[in-house]
Amino acid sequence: MPKITTEFVVKWAATVFALITVYLTSHDFIPYNKYMGIMTAFLWMWLGFMWKQPSMWVLNIIMLVLYISGLFWA
Repeated sequence: MPKITTEFVVKWAATVFALITVYLTSHDFIPYNKYMGIMTAFLWMWLGFMWKQPSMWVLNIIMLVLYISGLFWA
């Protein structure tokens, strides 16, 4: 059994949010898919900081900006 740490919980929460985002997007649940995408990107960005992975920071910061801009200007 894996040790339950903050990293473990955030990693699995981000994975679940990502799957929900894909489901909502594929079934045209707009704008709910964008809200879930924001949560997904935020959680993966947080993990990137925890894991000291700049590529994850950059990717998910860009995703956050795109999702948020999609909410306001789409």
